[in-house]
Amino acid sequence: MSIWILGIHDGHNCGASLICDGAVVASVNEERLSRNKNDIGYPRRSIEDVLAIGGIDAGELDAVVYASNFMHARAHLEDITRWYPVGLKEQRADARRPKDYAHKMLDIRRGERIDDVVEHLGVAPDKVSFVEHHLAHLTAAYYTAPNIKAGQTALGLTCDGAGDNLSATVSICQGTSIDRIAETDRHASLGKIYSRVTYMMGMTPWEHEYKLMGLAPYADPERSDQAADALRKLLRVSEDGLRFELASDLSTNYCYDYLREQFERVRFDTIAGATQLFTEEMLVAWVRGCIASTGVSDLVCGGGVFMNVKANMLIAEMPEVRSMYVMPSAGDESLSIGAALHHYHQTNASESFEASVLPNLYLGGSRGDEEEAAVEEATKMSALEVTQPDDMNIAIAELLANGEIVASCRGPMEWGARALGNRSILSPADDFSRVDTINAMIKMRDFWMPFAPSILEEAAQEYFDDPKGIAPQYMTFAFPTAEDRYKDISAASHPKDRTIRPQVVTRAANPDYHAVIAEYRKRTGRGAIMNTSFNLHGEPIVCGPADALRVLRLSGLEYLALNNYLVAKNIA
Repeated sequence: MSIWILGIHDGHNCGASLICDGAVVASVNEERLSRNKNDIGYPRRSIEDVLAIGGIDAGELDAVVYASNFMHARAHLEDITRWYPVGLKEQRADARRPKDYAHKMLDIRRGERIDDVVEHLGVAPDKVSFVEHHLAHLTAAYYTAPNIKAGQTALGLTCDGAGDNLSATVSICQGTSIDRIAETDRHASLGKIYSRVTYMMGMTPWEHEYKLMGLAPYADPERSDQAADALRKLLRVSEDGLRFELASDLSTNYCYDYLREQFERVRFDTIAGATQLFTEEMLVAWVRGCIASTGVSDLVCGGGVFMNVKANMLIAEMPEVRSMYVMPSAGDESLSIGAALHHYHQTNASESFEASVLPNLYLGGSRGDEEEAAVEEATKMSALEVTQPDDMNIAIAELLANGEIVASCRGPMEWGARALGNRSILSPADDFSRVDTINAMIKMRDFWMPFAPSILEEAAQEYFDDPKGIAPQYMTFAFPTAEDRYKDISAASHPKDRTIRPQVVTRAANPDYHAVIAEYRKRTGRGAIMNTSFNLHGEPIVCGPADALRVLRLSGLEYLALNNYLVAKNIA
């Protein structure tokens, strides 16, 4: 009889995952269904959706597992203005809170969270359990890692803002044994420094950190290094190399006022460059110390700080690192996967985790129930023309080869932050002016932000070197672009440092998307196209046909591949 486990993350960018016999059957972020970007709280819609994808009802669940022992209530996470822009005065005031305050809040919230599940799904309270935040980050990476074989030892690293009072951990992983050898508390958080700078720069923390990373290459290196001294006075790597530690009495929870003071009148690009440089320095030094201390050089990594693809690139380039896997979409959206997998593997001990390795990230629903209505609506609109090509993959490839831009809503929805071809906007990548064209049509991205390429597996070695065999299918690493092929992907590369954040497309992971790029290559000689997420500015990625048709109508996009239907605007 199959074992079904439901994983739940009820914090920022909440969602749910369904595991069957160790395999990830479905995982959905609530924002895709609610249409509220980075939605927060109990993910009711996601839970119902993953159960529907799995074809089971709640009564068939063997366990329900929350990620994080403690999670703030929705109201606290929705309004960060009360507790983000603070300094030493607030740190001292909070230190005077009663010592049992945190324990009382933990008990209250735990009861509320169990009640949410029991009321919603009707499961018995004793079926509900909790997995610590950083353990869930680690197990999401460890159990899904393709670079770790049965019996092999892995060095497990987690790093984020904070969760369950920790901001980083180091573990030795072998089989179902996970031995945590070091941890960093929430006050010495590398992630919190980055998020506070993001907030100070007028952007949205927990969402726009990637904008600082994209801006950083434009900064003068010398100025960035000088500005980073202010950050070096906040945090350092411990002498044993296993932890981050405070360089002063100021907690990173309360560093906002300090950052404002230190970066007053400093250029915006210099601030971004300093923050990225400091983050890279700290991570490289930490990883070097962890490998030196443990002798383990095969890495599995989770937590939001590992969403920094430029830092990941530098870590992967380290001679000490033999192999490296970063959990796709490693932020808190991955916690529900980790929580469910940890529960399964701890209660069903096995030396092989082959079933848990992710063959792809198309873990959402297809929303096929919406297709007929969406096609009927489009057919009735005089401004749209609906056709059914004999071969949709060839039809898309021909449009791309003719210089057109095509939105794609095909098959099951991707899980996570990245569009991987099924909910994407696709374009030729050989003309940098495409960046402005797509931004004018729909994206409206900041002028310094690059797009990313999808590269045919068979052509990947033409566009970048991958000496560690990372085979980046999920846009988790940056790579320098091969100079002789830069022109082919100039619109999908960073224009300043010419790095790319590639998705290598395999036939096994996505046969249709692979076929599109293969057909495009036959016609153009180029094995890569530009890929960006299919959404209006400020909205989540489209969920299904209804969203896709709405975005087509509201944007400057002209073509939509909707499963086997091609919807085109009649341009006068």
